[in-house]
Amino acid sequence: MKTSAFDTQRIDRYLLQQLPSGDKLVFDAKLMLCPELYETVEWQRKVHQLVQLRGRQQLKTQIKGVEQLVFSQPEYSSFRQRIMRLFGR
Repeated sequence: MKTSAFDTQRIDRYLLQQLPSGDKLVFDAKLMLCPELYETVEWQRKVHQLVQLRGRQQLKTQIKGVEQLVFSQPEYSSFRQRIMRLFGR
């Protein structure tokens, strides 16, 4: 089954729970009747999960970079002290 851009958008809206209730019911019925659509949705769900995981990893990397900068550079000492007081260290 070749997936069109329209189908991909509809699947995205389904996975993100953005379909109106009537459209969701129709889509759920199609999923039950069409194994190829079900498989396509599952692959797209996995892509969503991987994108989300990648975003989290990038955010963690950025946070670690900021933390390293703030806790190693002398010009951030007053900010660092406020953070330490805030978290009771």
